[in-house]
Amino acid sequence: MPKATMNYGLKKPLYSENADIAVINEGLDMLDEALTPSVSSASSPTSSSAKGKLEVVLGWLANRIKAITGKSSWQAAPAVTLEECNEHIQNGTHRNATTSISGFMSSSDKSKLDNATSSYTASRLMLRDSYGRAKVQSPSSSYDIANKTYVDSNFVRKNAATTMTARLTAQSNTSYTTKQVRNIVFWTSGTTPPATSYGDVVIKTF
Repeated sequence: MPKATMNYGLKKPLYSENADIAVINEGLDMLDEALTPSVSSASSPTSSSAKGKLEVVLGWLANRIKAITGKSSWQAAPAVTLEECNEHIQNGTHRNATTSISGFMSSSDKSKLDNATSSYTASRLMLRDSYGRAKVQSPSSSYDIANKTYVDSNFVRKNAATTMTARLTAQSNTSYTTKQVRNIVFWTSGTTPPATSYGDVVIKTF
């Protein structure tokens, strides 16, 4: 009775037996089938020293290829090849940026960061100083930032004696018992008082 191989079960005639062409052909057919396997990427290797039949090992390799490419099928071409990745790295796209060499950012952007300042230098990024302050030029349009010099020159400062350069008109309302700024209107002549609004104070001077 012939013995069989451990993995594929190929028959091994004993030395005392005569060669049987049918047994030999059966073994060759089994080898032919084993060497032409279908590959399934469903399973991953169980360990670094795992052993398996050719079909299983090829399935493990297909599983790892799929994991590397990130594709749903191991046969699908990767979005980026390893050679393209190497060229991408060697060309400096992901090295540290300097003001002359691009890296994780362009060299021009690196220059912008390096040239940031707390002063009001034109075309520079704003950087707060050690006190958390930064300077800007006086505004020239509606959406510009106002600096302290501009505010002090154009608005009444708190707790400071200041002469107003424009007329202040109080709000018209009927909250007569509330402390607030009131409009004072002088009635200087005539029989009809000047036009007023709610809350205005009229002083007759004649």
